Amino acid sequence: MSLVIDVVDLVSRMVRIPSINPRGRPEPAETPMAEFVADWARAHGMHAELREVRDGRYNVVVTLPGDGPETLLLETHLDTVEVDGMSVPAHEPDVRAGLLYGRGACDAKGPLAVFLAAMADLAAAGPRPYTVVLVGVVDEEHLYRGVVALRGYGLDPVGAIVGEPTSLRLVTAHKGCMRCRITTRGPGGHSSEPWGKTNAIAFAAEVVDHLAGEHAARLDEDVRPLVGPPSLAVTMIEGGSGPNVLPDRAVITIDRRTVAGEDPHEVWAALRAELVRRWPEGLEVAEPHVVDYALQTDPDLPLVREFSGALAAAELDPGVYGVGHGTDASKIALDAVPCVVFGPGSIAQAHMPDEYVPVADLHTARSVLVDVLRRPLSRGGSR
Repeated sequence: MSLVIDVVDLVSRMVRIPSINPRGRPEPAETPMAEFVADWARAHGMHAELREVRDGRYNVVVTLPGDGPETLLLETHLDTVEVDGMSVPAHEPDVRAGLLYGRGACDAKGPLAVFLAAMADLAAAGPRPYTVVLVGVVDEEHLYRGVVALRGYGLDPVGAIVGEPTSLRLVTAHKGCMRCRITTRGPGGHSSEPWGKTNAIAFAAEVVDHLAGEHAARLDEDVRPLVGPPSLAVTMIEGGSGPNVLPDRAVITIDRRTVAGEDPHEVWAALRAELVRRWPEGLEVAEPHVVDYALQTDPDLPLVREFSGALAAAELDPGVYGVGHGTDASKIALDAVPCVVFGPGSIAQAHMPDEYVPVADLHTARSVLVDVLRRPLSRGGSR
């Protein structure tokens, strides 16, 4: 393994580059990160190119040619969440007591640096069983535009490793989601005369009680291996225009987490039908504004077996795990590409005011990944 590349320094350099997701604003937010990755990769003997997704926001594609005809995909994201309320400097990385602090250190500049360092190690080591392509994508924290753009790149990989903080565990399953808004309506009027009138906020409260009670109880019965049952949470509510005005409208936003075998659009249609049957007047269920699919990768596939072997060789837990949050892996898996998720740091530290990644995790993840990338893989499917 190359001793020249300092993965801690690489993460630190990335943390210094702001790449906050613009949440739909037409800003090239991740482009400086993409340019940094491309320049670093070229300096270490790899081919790199930028591909625009929209609004001057670029994915970066780094290629390390191999000796065989197949390609393995490494994918992670360039963007971070906002920095408001951080208790540590967002873009001034600091290493203390074995932890590297800063926005993105854990999610996901740590995994990105590990990917790059492992590829550089391979480049210096000689023969490689297949081509390795790393894609750093935009917009993972919002509408997934970066990973969706991969479909036009013609990569056709035998498998994909998606970089996210997993506490060095191998994740083969995660939930998807369906998010939509539910609007309740009433006639409005003066608050001094509420009798006989539908109060839109009180109406919304009835809907919330139903979703948190009877509906949630049914979901709890559908327990799945690795990820548990689907779930539904009411995450936002708005309504009312003044303290002395009966509200004529209230809106709740729900986050429905899906499991393998559930189509988010079908989940929405079933929920809408259920609510409209119960409240045929004054209720609207808008079409989903966010959908994502669940991931479930067959643990018997070569990618999973070889990755588990590399973890065991490093004296780490070789088991497979599921998580409740989503990743880009589910979008890649829609094209029948076997996907796993792996990386340094814990999801519990992602997006936190004092976001950090353990330095030891960075070194361990790099060693494990180099081992995985040296192992021969054959094509398999996902389910």
